[in-house]
Amino acid sequence: MAVGGLLRGLVSPAGGAAAWLPCHELFASWHHWLPSLPRLRPPASDGFKLLFVLLLFSAALAEVRYIASSSMAPTLRPGDRAVAEKVTYLFRRPSIGDIVFFKVPSAVQNYGVNKDVVFIKRVLATPGDFIEVRQGQLIVNGIALKEHYTATHALYTMEAMM
Repeated sequence: MAVGGLLRGLVSPAGGAAAWLPCHELFASWHHWLPSLPRLRPPASDGFKLLFVLLLFSAALAEVRYIASSSMAPTLRPGDRAVAEKVTYLFRRPSIGDIVFFKVPSAVQNYGVNKDVVFIKRVLATPGDFIEVRQGQLIVNGIALKEHYTATHALYTMEAMM
């Protein structure tokens, strides 16, 4: 008896095709129940969305850079990769000893360096400091600094500048 009740709407009555459709009332009001159904999606789509958001978020917070030259050796060697986080300097200025990443200054672009090049350098002085080099010795505000992070000292001289 229960089976007959389930199949009753599937058997075409003599009244025609429109009268025997088992769901004709349901389809007439589909817009009432369709939005409340749970959305069907592949099981991994949430994981892909999360990964995508994390990639966007991490790109806004950090950037991986390839070290192409030996100018920062022995701290950074050619072929190394370094991660530049982008948040710290929103809250404070660079400090002496920090390693910073920055786009090539326009003055250097005039000498043929591509504008898309990113420099990686150590902060040796802050605005207002006087800096000079005498026979390879770095001097900031009249005080000779011991640079334990350099491979060798170049034997050149640079006039004091601010």
